[in-house]
Amino acid sequence: MRNDFLIGRQQIFDRDLRVFAYELLFRDVNGNTVEAFGPTAASNQVIVDSLLEYGLDRIVGAQLAFINLTRDNLLSGTPLLLPKDKVVIEVLEDVHIDDTLIQALQNLVHQGYRIALDDFVFEERWLPLIEIAHIIKFDIQKVEPAASGSVMEQLKKLPILFLAEKVETQEQYLEYRALGCQYFQGFFFSRPNMVQGRRLETSHYAVLQILATINRPNISISELAYTISMDVGLSYKLLRYINSAFYALPRQIDSLKLAITYLGIREIQRWASLISLANFPDHPREIIKIALVRAKMCESLAASCKLPNSDQFFLVGLMSTIDQLLEIPLDEAVSSLPLADEVKEALVSRAGPAGKALDCAINYERWRLDAVHFEHLDLPQVGRIHLESVGWANKIFEVLEA
Repeated sequence: MRNDFLIGRQQIFDRDLRVFAYELLFRDVNGNTVEAFGPTAASNQVIVDSLLEYGLDRIVGAQLAFINLTRDNLLSGTPLLLPKDKVVIEVLEDVHIDDTLIQALQNLVHQGYRIALDDFVFEERWLPLIEIAHIIKFDIQKVEPAASGSVMEQLKKLPILFLAEKVETQEQYLEYRALGCQYFQGFFFSRPNMVQGRRLETSHYAVLQILATINRPNISISELAYTISMDVGLSYKLLRYINSAFYALPRQIDSLKLAITYLGIREIQRWASLISLANFPDHPREIIKIALVRAKMCESLAASCKLPNSDQFFLVGLMSTIDQLLEIPLDEAVSSLPLADEVKEALVSRAGPAGKALDCAINYERWRLDAVHFEHLDLPQVGRIHLESVGWANKIFEVLEA
């Protein structure tokens, strides 16, 4: 990835809150949008290189990528360099519409590309594009529900799907779901949905106890093997993964002690933690993915700055979505676990180096770039670490889901 640009992403969910796609977000290191650079061949090439050099699959996994492109990008043929089975081309709301643009979009559709109209407000000038589009996006902070509903009613005979973006509350999600929107995007989906007074179920608490125990500082090989062996499912899956093509070991590993001796305590702790979290009762898949990205990012931030105890940074990132999994406040969830004090303080108060790393990871994840800081690292370095963490998390999740 070139240092000129940063890449972020935001989830797009379907009606059942499963991740359908990610919108990719671009910024240069000075905070300008890609659109600010105009229709030069250089800006086109930067966008394409950023995606193709790093790889869309590593950024969005099996999901689609929504990509904003300007009129100049569209007319210069940039979308044709992107894989049509992986992208949805977003036409910006301020685009100048004329016969040249319409023809360019028709050609993209003919080639098999999907088109989305961003920040849609029904106006006559949009009519030619409505006939081409596959998805219409409503900015619900700008358009009233009644107006969105009216548009959906008028266009119900067309094969168009609707997406509500900037959804910030559960009420907004439910309202636009009732109106008929198929897709949803916004900060509401990456924040905890608290249910006051909810008690931990026995199965939840068992998972948390295993997570805390296997990550206890200075745990011995015998203690780690014994703790894992108490959970038959965890033991089986751990040995299965270790003997899979992921490691391609020269010999079969048939005992936990041998696995720990062969791979080391830290690697076994990590896999046992990942498996335990992935098996969390009724877990939303995306929350687990977010935890994996944060875990790897926190660890990599520490490693890049040569800070000690990078495994503790990993644990802090991994446990950072525990409040969303349990649907209780974070301090309440953390207080019930036998975690090291530094881990608890990093999670609840963002204290210490691990807390600062978690803060950095979350700020980048939520695209608050002005607040992205960690030690001496600059923004492009943090951006590369984030992308590498996303790629790692997608790869690990495929193994865990197998």
